Amino acid sequence: MNFTEFKDALLDEVKVISNEKLEASIEKLNKNNGVTIDAMCIRKKNEAMAPLIYLEDYYSEYKKGVPLSSLARHMLSQYNDDLPKSTPSALNSFGNFESVQHKIYCRIVNYEMNSTLLSKIPYRQTLDLAITYYYHVDDSVLKDATIAITNEHLRNWSIDENMLYHIAWENTVNQLPSDLKSIEDTLRELMTPEELDEFSIQSEPNPNSVPMHIITNSRRCMGAICILYPESLKKASDRLNSNLYILPSSIHECILVPEHKTYSKDGLEEMVTDINATQVDPQEILSNNVYFYDRSKDLISL
Repeated sequence: MNFTEFKDALLDEVKVISNEKLEASIEKLNKNNGVTIDAMCIRKKNEAMAPLIYLEDYYSEYKKGVPLSSLARHMLSQYNDDLPKSTPSALNSFGNFESVQHKIYCRIVNYEMNSTLLSKIPYRQTLDLAITYYYHVDDSVLKDATIAITNEHLRNWSIDENMLYHIAWENTVNQLPSDLKSIEDTLRELMTPEELDEFSIQSEPNPNSVPMHIITNSRRCMGAICILYPESLKKASDRLNSNLYILPSSIHECILVPEHKTYSKDGLEEMVTDINATQVDPQEILSNNVYFYDRSKDLISL
């Protein structure tokens, strides 16, 4: 059974087991960079909220031999576990711009890879990127969830993109300050005590190495936009005493490399393209281009 057949069969099984008491449908979710994900939407009739359950892991289990009926029962159990007991307070006030404006932020995505999505959402272009907007749900029920701001939201709020930009930009810079750390320090923060001991033993300093640093925000989520913060690259270049190459490692962070004869533009772009193709989730790719920061002009360019 291929994936398309599996989706339809699982949908039928869910409806049978629930005795048609629940409404179920297959939804296609449009994600960043044109990525689409299939999910099962299950809800009671007239229910305001419904969890979306991704299907890829279920298909993997099916291919391992797990019966369809078992998968359907597990999905219904997951539906009951994920269903909020009440409508989150953050969503109750979402129709009122004054209630939500302090939690709207900016992020950057690839302009060309999101051309279809950008026709439905407010944005402004910079370099080969687009600044877009999202609402961070600060709620105990939907902790750390985000909602993409769309053109329809602007119409409902009776505001334009320019007003949205200035409010979201101020929130982003002030509430999510940039964070600059060496790659070594970043790796140490992610390691267990055992891994840290081994890393300390193996990592002998190389006098000829060129230092690389990671720039992101305090939340380490959607943090690549920090390269556009006022003064952020100037401070980094002053600290490293150099112009900077900016490697867009993902939508969450960028790598800063001091200008050095060891690196060529083509070599760095080849590195970024290779890493994007092999190590970065397709939804989180920012760009295959390398940017250059000229400290004397305080200017980023492709």
